[in-house]
Amino acid sequence: MSFIAKAFEITGKGVDSGVEAVEEWNEHRHAQKLLLKLGVAVYAEQRLGHDHETVERILNAIDGFVAENGEVELNHLRVAKDVLGEDFVEAHSGDESVEATA
Repeated sequence: MSFIAKAFEITGKGVDSGVEAVEEWNEHRHAQKLLLKLGVAVYAEQRLGHDHETVERILNAIDGFVAENGEVELNHLRVAKDVLGEDFVEAHSGDESVEATA
């Protein structure tokens, strides 16, 4: 293989992996926006008397995102512990590795 052909091959692989990284980042960013909107909608419902329809609409959007892209990639245990508390996570996980990560 010539030097030029090898250079094109290496460049092509780099561009492909860069495109994949950007697409993954955009999916992650979209998921984060949905979760932020859910938090705002729940706050509005619980504290400001807003209706539950907005929460359901955003939950359906999250379900659609998960169906299309797979699980939202977060450190689920860390986030759940931050939001719900370590006792809740341990009681509902059924996973003994939860205690190991504590």
